[in-house]
Amino acid sequence: METLIQKIKNNPYLSVLIAILLGWLVILLSKLLANSLANILENDINLSFYTKNVVFKFFMLLISIVFILLINKGKLTNYGFKKPVLFKFFKVSFITIGIVIASFILGNILFNVILRHLFPTGNNAGFPDQSLLERILTVWIWSSICEEVLVRGLVQSFIQDIKTKIFRLSIPVIISGLFFGSMHLSLIFAGMGLWFVCSIVFFTSTVGILAAYYREKSESILPSIWIHILANILGSLPIIIVTIIQSLK
Repeated sequence: METLIQKIKNNPYLSVLIAILLGWLVILLSKLLANSLANILENDINLSFYTKNVVFKFFMLLISIVFILLINKGKLTNYGFKKPVLFKFFKVSFITIGIVIASFILGNILFNVILRHLFPTGNNAGFPDQSLLERILTVWIWSSICEEVLVRGLVQSFIQDIKTKIFRLSIPVIISGLFFGSMHLSLIFAGMGLWFVCSIVFFTSTVGILAAYYREKSESILPSIWIHILANILGSLPIIIVTIIQSLK
């Protein structure tokens, strides 16, 4: 198996293809197991969109780690599970805040204002309501950790030896970022509006490329987890502010 994996990694086109397939395989297996468990639990527990997502992300985390161990000779270290190098916390945080705010505004103007007005779909649904505590635990923390282990831990690390760059970004960074954005296309099947989902995909692709860049630069998934958490916090602020204002009326 080791020889086969090395042969795959020696071919950049094949390694990118396998990395993407591995990522989607983890997602499909996680969804299958999560749905099966949810069907059992729903006999006794009323599961919301977010609690179902917690179960799904648990399997995503578990299967991702299993795949990494199988591929990487039972080790996690060079797949990003180590202390970061060349990581300036405050500088990266400020850069993240600026990029997140810019991409959030641009994405919403482009998709939720201009294109929604030009090509209305009749469905403008967004994320279901949830409490602040649920948001902190399920979106800010749990989802950020589990998704980064999959995307920056498994997918990006599998192709990290590819050094080719496009516009100063390496192929692993670009693939990792776009893969992360594409994961959110599944929100359409959760009943959310087309243009809302497009804005989320645009936003998450931007955040994904940023997280992937610092995953590559620091050689660790810890900075990407922090960037992910910070992006989720900033992305949630408009919803939180609107909820607070409505509660005060």
